[in-house]
Amino acid sequence: MKYADEYRDGTLAAGLVSRIKNRSTKKIRLMEICGTHTMAIFRHGIRTLLPPTIELISGPGCPVCVTATGDIDKAIKLAGEDGVILATFGDLIRVPGSRSSLKEERSRGADVRVGYSAMDALDLAVKNPAREVVFIGIGFETTAPTIAAGIIQAATLGVKNFSVLAAHKLPPPKRNWDKRNPNSKTPS
Repeated sequence: MKYADEYRDGTLAAGLVSRIKNRSTKKIRLMEICGTHTMAIFRHGIRTLLPPTIELISGPGCPVCVTATGDIDKAIKLAGEDGVILATFGDLIRVPGSRSSLKEERSRGADVRVGYSAMDALDLAVKNPAREVVFIGIGFETTAPTIAAGIIQAATLGVKNFSVLAAHKLPPPKRNWDKRNPNSKTPS
């Protein structure tokens, strides 16, 4: 993989760890949202490298992993409608619903396409004016603004065949962290 060696440079990592330890004077908490992030942090011993002022909290899981079966089923139903192009992020395509997945439905003829953003889906709508393009809006509050921007852009351009199936998630508010992680102390 290109640039993989740079991410495994022990000298560079030691310098970064030293800078973090020197600058970290106040207690902070950082939540890693995705389980893959949590596993990488554990596998590479990152928790052991951090100073006691930095606490890592495992979050709820990535928005794809925690997307409700009902939301997947809604997307699958939409994908089966005549005249619909369903657009989604690539990692959502394999997530199972109660009876199928978007990948399975695509193999059965549903027009399910992978994109990187709501703007990609909007571009599909502009290029396919006779079809409804539905973008599955997943993610946490970090992806919601970009999806909202796609909706605003569609309205600005007068694109009528673009819509969003919103399935966004909200991480637990800070006030609930101690309930989820009772061994941690709230910093003052």
